[in-house]
Amino acid sequence: MATGRKNNKSLQVSVRLPLDDLELIENVKEKGESTAGFLITAAKGEIKRRQRKKSKVDSEG
Repeated sequence: MATGRKNNKSLQVSVRLPLDDLELIENVKEKGESTAGFLITAAKGEIKRRQRKKSKVDSEG
């Protein structure tokens, strides 16, 4: 049974990507890796990068 767009663990969203970027993603994805999995991993990496950057700026005063 479908749970709809939102459940206890996630929210389904749709994004529009430029075709050139989607092609680049397809070229670098690991064998068997889904596009959603790739995007989630990329988003988590970007979140960590920005948190480190913000932490560094905050600690410098």
